[in-house]
Amino acid sequence: MTLLANVIWFLLGGWLLFIAYAISAIVFFPFFIPLFRLALYSAWPFGRGVVSQSQLTKYRELTGKSLPVSDLSSFATGASTILNVLWMLTFGWVLALAHIFSAFLNLLLFWLILTIPNIAGNWKLIPVAFAPFNKVIVPSLISDEVKNALVRAKHGI
Repeated sequence: MTLLANVIWFLLGGWLLFIAYAISAIVFFPFFIPLFRLALYSAWPFGRGVVSQSQLTKYRELTGKSLPVSDLSSFATGASTILNVLWMLTFGWVLALAHIFSAFLNLLLFWLILTIPNIAGNWKLIPVAFAPFNKVIVPSLISDEVKNALVRAKHGI
């Protein structure tokens, strides 16, 4: 099902988003690797989720588990804040608006049934498009596990 959703996403505009993210990754060349990962995520968003580096750190402290994710996408907190501000002023707001616009168009075409998953995909990409640094793209199962563990710890469950 994830493969089908990704193929539909890619054919209905995911390739355009990939190109936009890839161009922005080239402009921000020193940070090409984490931004190109974001470009790949924008091309195939289903089956993967996004967690922040701080969420991963809290999860590791709570459970003692080490997750199979790359640390290349993490930056120091101060550096990621500065990079996120630069990103927001240049490409972030444009890409976030593109996702909002695309979600709205898919919502108008909901009667086609094929566009319904794309609405969720665009909403999922808006926060990452606006502030991508200090984010880690992981499989959905890991993302759900991290978020659920943090919620359980917060509420003492």
